[in-house]
Amino acid sequence: MKEKTLDFFKNTSITDDIENNVKREEIMAQEVKNDIKKALQVNTIPLIAIMTAVTTVLTMLVKIPTPIRGYLNLSDTMIYFSAYAFGPWVGGIIGGLGPALSDLISGYPQWAIPTAIIKAFNAVPFVLCRMAMKKHGKDNKIINWSSLLMLIPTTMVTVGGYFIANGLMYGFEGAVAELATWWLQPGMGALIFIVLGFALDRIDFKKKLALK
Repeated sequence: MKEKTLDFFKNTSITDDIENNVKREEIMAQEVKNDIKKALQVNTIPLIAIMTAVTTVLTMLVKIPTPIRGYLNLSDTMIYFSAYAFGPWVGGIIGGLGPALSDLISGYPQWAIPTAIIKAFNAVPFVLCRMAMKKHGKDNKIINWSSLLMLIPTTMVTVGGYFIANGLMYGFEGAVAELATWWLQPGMGALIFIVLGFALDRIDFKKKLALK
């Protein structure tokens, strides 16, 4: 009898754990859907258009040519800023379109598709970061310990993505030789992002921003 009672409680506990896990997954899925809906709202379309244009111009404005038919730029700064200030999905759209348009306009069409993919994935760490901070009610600042930590994986996305793209298009021997230069772009972008973020945090930019 005691064994049956223990089995009953064990089964009940397992069932409760499964139900709780399912509920948590449903809540997270709903939050993602809400973020996507927010990103596609009519009032965010002008924001996406403006920030995409700004990102395109800044990407074209500062160009450091590299040996393998490419160039370093400031696109990473705008992706980090857009993803954390305006929302991860907005940042992903801006990150994919802005630098890709710059490649097309600047005469580097071969880089447009790889850039669109890599830069969109740059926003992924900030997607996870912003969701976690929002869940704990600490999403009122651009610069915090989590956004700084997210600069590490997003840098790895940039370096790894362009290394693979370089290798597939021009051969991995050349890609290895140029690998060291790819750290400069995300590094420079991270530094400017931190300075810009601290400056905007001082004026409570995110609190004043209508789009959270």
